[in-house]
Amino acid sequence: MNIRLLAKRNIQGNAQRYLAYFFSIVLSVSIFFIYASFIFHPDVVHADIPGGKLISRGLIAAEIVIIIFSVFFIAYSNAAFIQPRKKEFGLLTLLGMSKSQLRKLIYLEQTMVSLISILIGVGLGFLFSKLFLMAISWLLAVEQPISFVFVPEAFIYTIVGFILLFQLLSLFSLFHIGNAEVVDLLKDKQKPKKTPFVSKWLIALSAVCLSISYYLACTLSLNNSYIRVLPIVFFVLIGTYFLFSQSIVALCSRLYRKKKSLYGGTNLITQTNLIFNIKDYSRLFFLTSIITAVILTAAGTLFMFSADLKKQGMDNIPQSIGWVENDASIYSVIEPSAVENALKEDGFKILYELNMTGVPITHMLPHMRTGEPNENRSLLISESDYNNAAALRKIEPAKLSGKEALYIFPYGGLDYQFVHKGEQKELHFGNGTIQVTMVGQRNQSIVAPIKAATTLMVVDDQLYHEITADVPLKEMARVRGYEVKDWEESMETSSEIEQMSNNHNQLQTRAPIYQEMKQGSILILFIGLFVSLLFFIVQGSMMYLRVFTNLEDKKIQIHALHRLGLTKKEIRQILSAEIRILFFAPFLIGVIHAIVAYVALSNLLGSNLFAYSAMVIATYFLFQLLYYQVTKKMYERAVINSIK
Repeated sequence: MNIRLLAKRNIQGNAQRYLAYFFSIVLSVSIFFIYASFIFHPDVVHADIPGGKLISRGLIAAEIVIIIFSVFFIAYSNAAFIQPRKKEFGLLTLLGMSKSQLRKLIYLEQTMVSLISILIGVGLGFLFSKLFLMAISWLLAVEQPISFVFVPEAFIYTIVGFILLFQLLSLFSLFHIGNAEVVDLLKDKQKPKKTPFVSKWLIALSAVCLSISYYLACTLSLNNSYIRVLPIVFFVLIGTYFLFSQSIVALCSRLYRKKKSLYGGTNLITQTNLIFNIKDYSRLFFLTSIITAVILTAAGTLFMFSADLKKQGMDNIPQSIGWVENDASIYSVIEPSAVENALKEDGFKILYELNMTGVPITHMLPHMRTGEPNENRSLLISESDYNNAAALRKIEPAKLSGKEALYIFPYGGLDYQFVHKGEQKELHFGNGTIQVTMVGQRNQSIVAPIKAATTLMVVDDQLYHEITADVPLKEMARVRGYEVKDWEESMETSSEIEQMSNNHNQLQTRAPIYQEMKQGSILILFIGLFVSLLFFIVQGSMMYLRVFTNLEDKKIQIHALHRLGLTKKEIRQILSAEIRILFFAPFLIGVIHAIVAYVALSNLLGSNLFAYSAMVIATYFLFQLLYYQVTKKMYERAVINSIK
């Protein structure tokens, strides 16, 4: 018997405990290798793939996330493996093994597992990289699929990077166990567990932090998001940590004091185990709930943005084809007949046509950041023209009279109020000036937001005619637009119309912008789902590790309870309850965090995303339930089979 053989047998003896950890590392290495194969692919490096550079940047960001996440997971797993084996290490030391030999044993075990994981992960990554390249080729719609080639850099970065990562983290774990005394190692499990301490102040801090974070998230908007994101993350982390380390402990203690509930079924054993283990579980609950929230928020955001992309395109680009003529007396950008002929030749039905004129005006508006007044340009249009366009867009009409005016800002996601109801404002046009009373502001796009027509000022018909009576047509601007049925398929037609135009800056087509955003969002969703899957496997593995690290202690407890008269059915109930709490308590908190994030996203996009968020949460719940059932079956079998 030598140390190398002893390390090998220890791994074989702890195979069930290593299973989830091994699977998670293999998946991490595989995804890292696949992404690296694309990043260093010759076609991407030499810019032969359209959009390849953009995807490469996204994959580099994903690689960094994988590495950071792997550091925390491997460090947590190493600690989880060492903690329950301290008695074993103490016995080996007592039998004559030196500290250097003990360190070598642990080092060899971790090195063997890491090398096997890396080799299998790289092998699987190499096998599936062809499938990944085919999927990317399809998503990018390239003429020639991306070729499958041997990428040496992917092998080097993956193998060397993960070996260095494992070696560094192994050294940290060796330092911890190597300095422990024999008596501490032998008696580590015999230390009695005390009733956890609870602070009312920390419970209050948890409630305050979560309340602040939820309020900031639910009132998030585009103009304040850049200053709120970090505070939201900070308060969520602080609040969640003390929620599990204090609030949940206090709740369990209160339930434990209700003696009547203890005498029903197996509640006495279940609640007693929970109250004395909840402190140990709190860190795991905190980590897994945050991971759950991150997975749901990231996957949900990507999915919801992709699913809601068509609506966003129609909201922000009001007509399929739209343009603005600076001189309303002529068509210098493009002739309407040319647009109509191009659409009809390609078989597209025109749903409606928009044609309105307006007077370019200037007025003062506050700057978004400083609040200082600045001169801004708008297009003055009549109430009738606005209401006609609003009816076509299914938007509430305006109701104005006298010298009232309504300001139209085209970006719905920005809730900044440039004007206020009752505010007096001077409008300057040509050599004239008129004072109006503002009835408010609407953040919506009704005509193509281009140049002079980016923002609109709507006034009563009579007032509009008084203002424009002496304004020649050549000093007015004309807004034209066509809404097309099945506009998503008009990519080629839109490109043809753009080529026919004399001024691309004055013309806006929806289909090319939509298709570009759709392609980008699908690619981001594709990449994000891989990372989310990895996060899910890892957080499930952390719970799996937590269950199986205490397997021997649980066998002793269950064996004693069985001798006292507990049936195997009751034992299964106890084990199921403990694992159920472990899996679904942090899941519940993570879902609550994610729902708040979905509310913030709905406010930013100006859409009701309830159906999409419900689909994401339900899908995640099914995966979590499946993971729970597999872990429960394996755990019950391992414990109950030990009963004689």
